[in-house]
Amino acid sequence: MSTGGWEATRVRVRRKIGLSAFQTWFAEVEGSFEDGRLIVSCPDTFVRDWIVMRYDTIVQRACDAPRGIVYRARKSAQAVPGAARFTESRPGPSTAAQQPGAGDQHTFDNFVSGQENALALEAARTLLDGSLGGCNPLLINGPTGVGKSHLCEAIQNAHQEPILYRSSEEFTSEVTQGIRGNRMPEVRHRYRRAANVLILEDIQFLENKKATQIELFHTLEHLVSRGRPVVLTCDRPPHELRGIDEKLRSRLTSGLVAGMVAPEMASRTRILRDSAAAGGVHLPDGCLQLLASRPVRSTRDLLSGLRQVVARATLLRRQIDLGLVHEALGAISVPTPRHSIHDISSAVARTYGLGLEQLQTRSRKAQFSRPRQIAMYLCRQLSEASLQEIADLFGRDHSTVSYAVEAVEKRTLSKPQLRYELEEIANRLTG
Repeated sequence: MSTGGWEATRVRVRRKIGLSAFQTWFAEVEGSFEDGRLIVSCPDTFVRDWIVMRYDTIVQRACDAPRGIVYRARKSAQAVPGAARFTESRPGPSTAAQQPGAGDQHTFDNFVSGQENALALEAARTLLDGSLGGCNPLLINGPTGVGKSHLCEAIQNAHQEPILYRSSEEFTSEVTQGIRGNRMPEVRHRYRRAANVLILEDIQFLENKKATQIELFHTLEHLVSRGRPVVLTCDRPPHELRGIDEKLRSRLTSGLVAGMVAPEMASRTRILRDSAAAGGVHLPDGCLQLLASRPVRSTRDLLSGLRQVVARATLLRRQIDLGLVHEALGAISVPTPRHSIHDISSAVARTYGLGLEQLQTRSRKAQFSRPRQIAMYLCRQLSEASLQEIADLFGRDHSTVSYAVEAVEKRTLSKPQLRYELEEIANRLTG
């Protein structure tokens, strides 16, 4: 059995795991011995969970703690008494918690807004208490990625009444098919009577579509006159829409028009801090300021930068610091290790206990589809292969690969368990 206090334990752990890993995970960890137990105090839950999962056995062998080890996070009062409990609570690869989109709902509470977008947020909230009044319809306009869809989905997720949520492209398709198939009474019933709230996104798509515009005008007249809330979104102010009938334009702007813009510096800082904290990511203040200060056109661009940082830190097994942020944002060109797509897909298959042919199957079951998306993501990140080459390997088209890459990239920020798995696969490739 090992002897000595916490400092002796740290020395033994450092010798076992190496200086780089030690600096990444143990630099801010504190320890003390109390009544035969080692109390390990970690800066946050992310570091705590990582150490419990990856280094608990090494810490046990490095210390003299006959009554065991308790791992704590300084940002949480809850203790985790030993690795067994943590392992039992870990979500496995095929659980519902790991499904695409699970736990990623857009709500009003997780919409970070400064004064620049406060009007749109408050107007969307009023739909829940029925006080929209003369502000119906609500038209939210702004460029792609500023949060219009987030607010629409928040309304949908919070409202108890039946809601019809469509894109203008879907609405146009339904109207066109209804006219051709002589089924317009069905379409009108669906939009005017079956739902109590209508959300219609991207109305700029209706430019120069006269038949669809006529149908939308009468639909809005019907709903608004009966006090049923309507929410519309557009990528520009209404007066900049071309090819929209003046009667329809007047109806679109007869309620409240709320513009949205890219977040300002204070909002960008809060968005990054809250997003990193929600995903258990430790983002030093300097890195936070660097990410927040770069010019972005939208919240989507802002979060994309953060996801690039998290992905690089995970795949290269490095601590997030200013150098890594610069690399991730392209300011410094440091090559990422390259592997063949066959080696990458094989490593993913082994990690999830699958054969390569199971990754390539067309099954949509989570036990196959989730590892398949991860394999596509890693092939894109760690190889020189094109989208089409990756698509050919999995028997898909390039748009499917693009979707998989974007989906996994988003989840790397919000799901620490996924980052553990990605690092494990990277270890297999380099180890």
